[in-house]
Amino acid sequence: MVAAASMLKPMKRGDVTDLIAFRKIKLGIKWSEVARKVGESKEWVTAACLGQMQMTKTQAETVARSSTFPRKRC
Repeated sequence: MVAAASMLKPMKRGDVTDLIAFRKIKLGIKWSEVARKVGESKEWVTAACLGQMQMTKTQAETVARSSTFPRKRC
């Protein structure tokens, strides 16, 4: 029997973008709040969260923590 964890596939960029947008609206998160935590401009963070810019692992982890996203999926 295959362990459940090994059955999980990495999320695609569009899936991550949809999740971020959903959580942002549901939790009332503001791009400026995330930007302050990441240490980048609101515009850069918005673009990165919408899949138009690349984040470092540290930046992605900061976004995940600030938005309560699943750690292993972002």
